[in-house]
Amino acid sequence: MIQLTIQVFDISTVMLIYNSVRIYMSDSREGTYTYLASVPLQAGVSTYVYNHTSGTPDLWYKSTYYNTVNLSESSYSDPTQGESPIYHIVSYPDEYDFSSAEKLIIRKIRRLIGDLKGLSRLYLDGYESSCVYILEDNKTIDLREKSWPVYIAINDMEFITLYDPIVQGYRYLTFSGTLNSGVSNDTIEIWYNTFKFSDSEVYEAYGDAMIPPLVPSTCVTQDHLILQAAIDLLQSLYAMDVIDDGASVRDDQTLYDPSPGLRERDKLIARLQRQLDGLIKECLKSSMLGLEGVLID
Repeated sequence: MIQLTIQVFDISTVMLIYNSVRIYMSDSREGTYTYLASVPLQAGVSTYVYNHTSGTPDLWYKSTYYNTVNLSESSYSDPTQGESPIYHIVSYPDEYDFSSAEKLIIRKIRRLIGDLKGLSRLYLDGYESSCVYILEDNKTIDLREKSWPVYIAINDMEFITLYDPIVQGYRYLTFSGTLNSGVSNDTIEIWYNTFKFSDSEVYEAYGDAMIPPLVPSTCVTQDHLILQAAIDLLQSLYAMDVIDDGASVRDDQTLYDPSPGLRERDKLIARLQRQLDGLIKECLKSSMLGLEGVLID
């Protein structure tokens, strides 16, 4: 018997696209691989074990990620022999490798400002209409919205490094080589997260958050900074929307009026400010109760 270990990097990202691992085997490293078994993916689980009861140390194994709903399948992992672990990277890296604690802070701020990440897919099947997404340099794809890729494949070849393609301005992906050869157009598949603020921008706001100077630094908590960062982000978004898109436009048939949305954002900022003010009052009260000295009457 051979006990196979499949190591999944970034399980949360992989499960946005796939829901299982398929295992293939061959008599030789470069031979023909045939389907052996399937293992369901589980949220939060990065290591999977499959027991090949009739397996021998001479056999070779590969794995793919598979979606049992839409039948999409990734490319093969590198081959491995015997009981060596199968490692499979199928995702484009995050812009920064945040720790678990930092990710928790980012998630809390996103919930406060209502900027939870969305997931979109761009699939260019090689037809002429696909060319509208590819810029004139034939190396750059325009995703047309603020985003960060989580999976990129061209003609079933996956891209897994920050250096190829390079993400520019949270919108453009620039590859090292040309995309369409001129003989036939490439098949391009991109899954990407959408947001108003990237993770780096959110965490940067947290690092820049300032509490009023009268508040002692000894009683400033993470909650203070999270609320202040959320307020700062919403205020910057409010300012941008007012400047770029704050005017009402009316013609003889339609009316565009952004003011209701701006008022709701203003209410959200005020609500978060009241929460922060409450924390600051508690902080000041606790600080004053802790004072020691002699009262002179």
